Amino acid sequence: MDASIGGGAPLSLLISDDGVFAAHIAAKDLIVYSDTTSDHKEVQTARLKENNVKSLKFCPTRPSNNNQSKRHVLSANDSRISVWQLEPLQLVAEIENVEPNALNIEFGGDENEVLVFHAWNTKLAIHSIEDGRSSVIKTPKSAHPLGFGFRPQTREFAILLKPETSDILTIHQPTSYELLNRTVLPTIDAQGLKWSPDGKWIAVWDVASSGTKVLIFTADGQLFRTYDGPSGVDDAFDLGVKHIEWGPAAGSNSVSEFLAVGKVNGNIDLLRTRTFSSSTTLSHAFPSDQIAPTVWRERSTSPLGDAEYAETTSSSALNMSPELAGPPRGVAIMAFSPDGTILATVDTMRSNAVWIWALDGSPRLATILVHEQPVRQLLWHPSTPQLLINAITNALPTVRWWSPQSHPVISRVPTQKNESGKYELKWLSVPNEDSAFWFGSSDEYVVGYLSADEQSVQFEVLNSVTNQGYGSHTSSLNR
Repeated sequence: MDASIGGGAPLSLLISDDGVFAAHIAAKDLIVYSDTTSDHKEVQTARLKENNVKSLKFCPTRPSNNNQSKRHVLSANDSRISVWQLEPLQLVAEIENVEPNALNIEFGGDENEVLVFHAWNTKLAIHSIEDGRSSVIKTPKSAHPLGFGFRPQTREFAILLKPETSDILTIHQPTSYELLNRTVLPTIDAQGLKWSPDGKWIAVWDVASSGTKVLIFTADGQLFRTYDGPSGVDDAFDLGVKHIEWGPAAGSNSVSEFLAVGKVNGNIDLLRTRTFSSSTTLSHAFPSDQIAPTVWRERSTSPLGDAEYAETTSSSALNMSPELAGPPRGVAIMAFSPDGTILATVDTMRSNAVWIWALDGSPRLATILVHEQPVRQLLWHPSTPQLLINAITNALPTVRWWSPQSHPVISRVPTQKNESGKYELKWLSVPNEDSAFWFGSSDEYVVGYLSADEQSVQFEVLNSVTNQGYGSHTSSLNR
């Protein structure tokens, strides 16, 4: 997660991917918040050399980096990148004379590497803040995170290149970035790559206009399989791939069992990774030939905008109004539960509906949750089957929660109203706070959990962070 702006305006609040830290820039101060759920919450401040910071990013949490003292955050402007240790907050490295108009700046394989994608995608520079060395990879196809990725655990680096007319996939050694393999791709315009969470496979998908084409590579860059759609389907009706999503590395063998291929026509081809052939096609059309699943529909309970889920007839799902304006048709969101047994999806034709599929045994539609406004996020809890649903909310800040064992609920969140109705959610990955999460917008985030009694469900606030800060203890560093 990152915060980026231009023109020297205040950067919005930024939450680390595990929810442990929050940060923002105020004038020439970097302000970092930690211990956000405890009474010993802390605010640290460091002085920046410039006041035109345009990017602020936390280093992602990785299994090999669970020592909080090693966590880093970077700040960047058009000429300088500063890397800060979080606990205690202190400057550990600077990268100077950065070319202006960089397309993307972020951490690399660990907290000691910084990636800089130069303007016009001329090159990718990888800087080591441990030894000061730099590596260069020329002509990256895209600075977007879908254009490159690190192998889980061992950190080999895969990237799509576009030196001339052909797409190229290269695999590089961790740390040294020496070339391991180079493959010219049989694609028209590769749209992205994704490592499987178990680190065994790389999937690359082609532009939708070429029809269904997903290339499966081994971890060392050898082409293993090309998936071009389910057998027996007329290619004339193949509208191609929108995006893909790997199932988690779950089970006793920690293997990614599924690859979900989201199509432009709204279908999802569910591939078993044993063969990478289509085992099932999931359709965002009400399955008239199956037993109707439970359908929950959001309904207003007060003039102020409070709402709840009410069970409704299956026919109401058929009457959901599709979006009249928005992105082209296709599967917008696919999210696997942490154990890989449930898949939650959203289709752009009915972006207000969340379809939840049970994958244990024969895949089937388990339930549909219908909302008044389009869905922005689906977030599974990192370890338990709890799903947060974030829909645009013009009336009141509210959060929606679903679990296979419980009645779905909608709860108001006591935070500042955002006039756009657009909020962000993030689970908090902290021991003893298993069901706590962040909710907020650019001006204020609150962290808390849902508490239920016989009458209602309440959001219990543990803490809040605003651009004005919080906390009783502040340590200050001058640079």
